[in-house]
Amino acid sequence: MGLLRSITGPFGASEDKVDDVQSNEPEELVTRPAFLVRCIVFSDTDNDVDSVKTTLHFAGIINDEGEFVDNLEGVSIFHTGDYLDKKNPDLSVVQYWQSLRREAIGKGCYVKLIAGNHEQEIWQRMRAGEKYGMGLGQTQILNDFIESLDLFHIVGPVLLMHGYPTLEFLQTLLHFKDITGKDLNRFNHDHYKRAFISINGMRQYAYVKESQKTNYLLYDVADANRYYRKRGKLIGDILEKLNIGIIVHGHKPRRSGTQADYEFSEWIPKIRMIGNDTNVSRKGIGATVFRLTSRGAFDMDFINTDTESDELRRKVKGILSEPFESDAEGLFVDTQPPTGGR
Repeated sequence: MGLLRSITGPFGASEDKVDDVQSNEPEELVTRPAFLVRCIVFSDTDNDVDSVKTTLHFAGIINDEGEFVDNLEGVSIFHTGDYLDKKNPDLSVVQYWQSLRREAIGKGCYVKLIAGNHEQEIWQRMRAGEKYGMGLGQTQILNDFIESLDLFHIVGPVLLMHGYPTLEFLQTLLHFKDITGKDLNRFNHDHYKRAFISINGMRQYAYVKESQKTNYLLYDVADANRYYRKRGKLIGDILEKLNIGIIVHGHKPRRSGTQADYEFSEWIPKIRMIGNDTNVSRKGIGATVFRLTSRGAFDMDFINTDTESDELRRKVKGILSEPFESDAEGLFVDTQPPTGGR
């Protein structure tokens, strides 16, 4: 019953109270886009935009003046959440991402913004009366920005989200798929956006600390390795049914600043999980870039202070600008880590 209740309305919210929630995106941007897909993914920038600009410049997406370059058709910029410091949100950061999203459209570039636990917590505190030293107009801008963010996004076989996917969350997505037959990205509009009806509604998605007494869909698992060791087979089976083979996420509070490829591959061998919490606000540069085709070709690399080089700069620009010559290159989605790992 708990799963069904989450589908029909968060914490018992009636349908007639939430039907006015509207998507701000055209239908073609809600569903999974056509291939070839080329993406750069940020996460956990925590009130910082300078590191974002540095990384976008390194990747050849903006020029020395901070303006978008030409020929970005088909490139996507993702951010998987925590744009803001949850204790001291900076409205100029919101304005930067809003402006970036508007300017990107003119260059054929798609910007997709996903909610982090910081944004969710800020929204809950504002709903409870916290003003963060802002006036009414400023808090309204902040509120509207947070409510515009999606919980996750799926592009081809890749799931992008803020934190680790939990069994309850994936079961809910599978239930949504089986019941509605809709593209999974529609869950954001049909159900996640409805959680903004109340603080309790948002808590089921807000990556709260794991507790056996709660029945939330997303939460911080106390020990991720132990969690996936116990639930990995079932989680892998569900992801296969959802046609998801790759997960890119941020939010690694106990291992912040570390990018990782093939996380938990011992427990979920068919899934390539990629951790992208680079601690970029302290290190000054950081993102994951990837491209893929409809036939499964996949090329990925990490940008961080250890990998930063002219060679990587050239490779990243190639990933984001040059299509595969053919799927025969051998760059296919792996089901096992390569010898020695990455």
